[in-house]
Amino acid sequence: MAKKKRQRREYLRFLDKSKESAECAIDNFNRAKGPFRTEATLMLLGVAWELLAKAILIQMKKPIKKANSEDTISAEVAVSRLLSEKKIEKHHSDIVQQIISLRNASVHDVLPEIPIEVQHHLMYYACKFYREVVTKHFKGHASDLSQHYLSLSFDEMTTYADKVHKTVSKVRKSDAAKKLVWLLERGITFDGGKYLTQKQFDAKIKGKSRTLPYLELGKHMKESDMVRIIPVEAPKNYTADLTLRKGSPNDSSLPVVVKRTDLEKDYPYLTSELAKIIGKSTQFVAKAAAVLGLKGNDKFHQTIRTSKSGEIQRYSEAAKSRLQQKLAEDQAFNPYQS
Repeated sequence: MAKKKRQRREYLRFLDKSKESAECAIDNFNRAKGPFRTEATLMLLGVAWELLAKAILIQMKKPIKKANSEDTISAEVAVSRLLSEKKIEKHHSDIVQQIISLRNASVHDVLPEIPIEVQHHLMYYACKFYREVVTKHFKGHASDLSQHYLSLSFDEMTTYADKVHKTVSKVRKSDAAKKLVWLLERGITFDGGKYLTQKQFDAKIKGKSRTLPYLELGKHMKESDMVRIIPVEAPKNYTADLTLRKGSPNDSSLPVVVKRTDLEKDYPYLTSELAKIIGKSTQFVAKAAAVLGLKGNDKFHQTIRTSKSGEIQRYSEAAKSRLQQKLAEDQAFNPYQS
């Protein structure tokens, strides 16, 4: 008699299907042509998180069925229980609950248009957090989740925060904008039992001159990192620099500035060349650049790596002008005494 094959543990069966769904969501999102792509991605990613949440609850020996029913709990309830059990963080929950809210709406209704920045943000962080949670709770079971997925975009984009700000600004003029904001808001504010209804959302913002301060979305954006997915092309003899700048309290978009630099043109002077122009030694120029704050400032200076341990310093026209100005104003300037 053939030996009966041992069945895989229940929580691992849930985890296996969860991982399959997560990778199918990524495959679907990255299709070149994608009718129903957004909705299908939300469905697959929502299922991935629902099954992951239930896998963790089963491993904890917590029930996943509804009271007095053979049906299991919903995705939003399962994720909410993970949060209450401190198995995930609030920032994990906020992202996932927005996805589940949109997923639930897509099953029963027609979704409003979702800006690609919002889609990228939710997709990126949902997948990033998914891998973190699998790694934390199922050690060794994240090794087959790829670390590299290709995503292409040829449009100039901003961020989730920027697009949500703009969508919120249209809630009194556009039903589609109001619906999208409500779906995102109800995900974040899910209390473990029921969603914020459309009527409750309308009452929440009624009579308010400004909407965002009265929404949990506003708080979420202030406390969350943003992501912008862009291709960076680096032609021959160019370096590719990404600059993250600190935004003001009123600017949640935190743009990524991509700057192309032609080193020969934008930083034409070596230290020795600059020294010859101003009539000083190379040591004087190097010290003065440090004292005057030129070194390390992109406006004036770039360090170029020439080998594993070698570097050269290049300076801009602005650096030359700043040094000449300093010497004209203070002929006795000695950077070694500063």
